[in-house]
Amino acid sequence: MAPGFVRVSVKGQQCQRFVNLCRGREMDLKRIIRTGETELQLTMKVADFLQISPLRRKTGVHIHILKKRGPLFFLLFCKRRKMIPAGFLAVFCLLFLLSGRVWNVEIRGNILNPTTQLMGFLKEQGIHFGMSRKKISCSALAASLRREFPEITWVSAGFSGTGLRFEIREGSVGEKAEPEEKYCSLFSTLDGVIDSMVTRQGTPLVRAGDEIKKGQELVSGIVDITDDSQEVIRYEYVQADADIYVCHSIAYYDTFPLDIEKKVWPGKKKTTFFFQLGSSFLDLSSPLQQNEDRLICRESLFSTGIFQVPFSLGIITTSRFELRKERLTEDAAKKQAIQRLYDYEEKLIEKGVQISENNVKIEINHQDCVSRGTLTVIERTGREAPTEKKTQPKERTPEDG
Repeated sequence: MAPGFVRVSVKGQQCQRFVNLCRGREMDLKRIIRTGETELQLTMKVADFLQISPLRRKTGVHIHILKKRGPLFFLLFCKRRKMIPAGFLAVFCLLFLLSGRVWNVEIRGNILNPTTQLMGFLKEQGIHFGMSRKKISCSALAASLRREFPEITWVSAGFSGTGLRFEIREGSVGEKAEPEEKYCSLFSTLDGVIDSMVTRQGTPLVRAGDEIKKGQELVSGIVDITDDSQEVIRYEYVQADADIYVCHSIAYYDTFPLDIEKKVWPGKKKTTFFFQLGSSFLDLSSPLQQNEDRLICRESLFSTGIFQVPFSLGIITTSRFELRKERLTEDAAKKQAIQRLYDYEEKLIEKGVQISENNVKIEINHQDCVSRGTLTVIERTGREAPTEKKTQPKERTPEDG
């Protein structure tokens, strides 16, 4: 049975009778639309269309094919136009040839050894883009990487589509020394007032609400061990650990001129194309001139997650601009000053600083817009420093009472 369907137009006085006869022979008719008193359109299968000649002669209708779809019609179309199947065959052969080569190298997990250094070593080993996969030994490459770089403790090399992927784990060179016990205290790095304090280990020397100075000891790494009578019998040294937040003020000052230069693009944009094959470029655009901006967009051709080819097509959009001097109005200057202050506060928040109060004022003179004042912030503090050891108290004897 031939697959596909045809869309036909039926004209004649007995077109309705033609439809009834087709349905009487269990033909599948779809999308029947009457377009006139003696004309209608319908869709039928190719196998049914080949059997309607007796019905057409019996009813005296005229059949006109409007549309035909299916693999049979496509093969007939390609038979008359032999360049189409030849093009499909050429593309298939090209993709088959490119799929057997390496077009991408990916290295993951490296921290101590830069990617550029590892890529240079792979290049010395003969690995390059477009290399046949049959000439690459993943186990030999992994072994050579471990020999060349002592920091690499484990390497996994393998293919992923047209890419060569390396998974790396690094460690320190030589045997790891056993960690020594660390005794330290916490000291302040700021001047201010303690907003909150949670001590997990050590002896707190201050509490919330106390005013502190930079360099002052906040949590001691010495813990007093007492007996039942609350007398110190010995000192124990620990690594002080606490969350200490200090409320303090920081000065803010920012200024910018009211006269600015603004880019204006009065002309039309010029669009050109470029092609990239590996590391080679074919750029059809002219060199960049003064007062011109260039936007480059590049897209890999025939590229998926596991299949990549070295062909890229890019679009270069060049726009010529003019620099025009403008003077900011008072409202525009204040908005810009507020935005610059907001950006500064965002950077502080990214560092974990909380903004408690804003005391910044904006002033505008003849030439500049000036923002000055203070920000009240809450910031974490606590710098580790070695603990000065004390002389252990003398052990009491029964004679001492």
